[in-house]
Amino acid sequence: MIKEKIYCGLDLGCQKIKASIMRAQKDHVDLLGVSQLNTQGLTSSSVSDLRELCDCIHRILSGLAKKTGTKVKNINLGFGGRLIDSRESHVVVPLTDRGSKVITSFDLRKINRQTCLLGVDLDERLFHNFPTKYIIDGFNIATNPLGLYGRKIEANSLLLVAKNNLVNNMYKAVNQAGFEVLNVFFSSLSAAKVCLSSQQKKDGCLFISIGTEATDLLFFKDYLLKAVRIISWGGNHLTNEISGALGLPFDLAEDIKRSYAVVPDRSSEQEEGEILVKRDSGYIPIQRLDISKAICFSVKEFISQICEAIKSVEIGSHLSAGIVMSGGGSLLPGLLECIEKETKLSTHMGKVSVESRRLSSPSVYAASIGLAQESRKDLLNNIFSSNGNALVFKRFSNRVKEIYQEYF
Repeated sequence: MIKEKIYCGLDLGCQKIKASIMRAQKDHVDLLGVSQLNTQGLTSSSVSDLRELCDCIHRILSGLAKKTGTKVKNINLGFGGRLIDSRESHVVVPLTDRGSKVITSFDLRKINRQTCLLGVDLDERLFHNFPTKYIIDGFNIATNPLGLYGRKIEANSLLLVAKNNLVNNMYKAVNQAGFEVLNVFFSSLSAAKVCLSSQQKKDGCLFISIGTEATDLLFFKDYLLKAVRIISWGGNHLTNEISGALGLPFDLAEDIKRSYAVVPDRSSEQEEGEILVKRDSGYIPIQRLDISKAICFSVKEFISQICEAIKSVEIGSHLSAGIVMSGGGSLLPGLLECIEKETKLSTHMGKVSVESRRLSSPSVYAASIGLAQESRKDLLNNIFSSNGNALVFKRFSNRVKEIYQEYF
């Protein structure tokens, strides 16, 4: 009998920190609760104050555990944006001096290790390694070359890395907060796992996760992550535009953005009317049209960067499933419609595929929910492969077959 398990995901952002707690029993999963706080002690590229970050993590996890009536000890940690770097690695490995041989799992592990060795710097930590394409003998392109004959094999891989000291500081902050880190993930990838269906990943899809300082673009095709692009644009860019154009403090501009900002569309009537804002000299009126004008150029620049990213990837013209949006910035009224108009791709908000209590904005918590689910997938893998003796024998027999094919 499978006991009830509690899973927790923690998404560390430069402005917001989000947490989710899930409960799983057998094949049933329930999202117990979500929470978010303003991030303290973390800048766009490093930990600025370990004590503040530690206190922030403790408050959100302890508060959410108390709210849901659960005990949390282990968490899956995720972050993205400017804290993550993506790059492609290409290697060529000879399989035999003459003739050809059958490509085995040992050969694939060898070439995948080689892509990591050549693509990851000494001061970096590898998060994910996604082989995107194998080329056998210079002409035979294969997604899975296992069992094929060849003399040499090339591999193209997508690597996601982060600075090693940054990851160590994250671990330390979580540990000092009284919790343990099970694993670290690219948060936007975890969000994509709960927002995208297998069919969307097969047909070709662009998943966009808008953060406060940066936006992550993930391109999927044939069930694989083919490319990642990170755009230096986020929700704070809009807030800064409103603050500068209207002469308002950043915090006040942020509140106005959340409540009144609308992406202007020439095909519809512009927002009319005004709002009253309290200042030291009293209440001052601000035209809602001025708010839309303040963010117009920044939004156009953002959409232009998305279009350029789509053109830059090999599968850019094969995104049959369109675009799926996630993150707080995607809630900006009119943004999805403008992206769809410029890219000519169907664009819609991501839906979190997990049973839960009603959430006002589920896509905002997609990353933390996906991080919590990562642990459940590991548990299910262990359950389905619970016959350890049979699994060991199968691996041993496969290895014997590979050795026989290689030498005989």
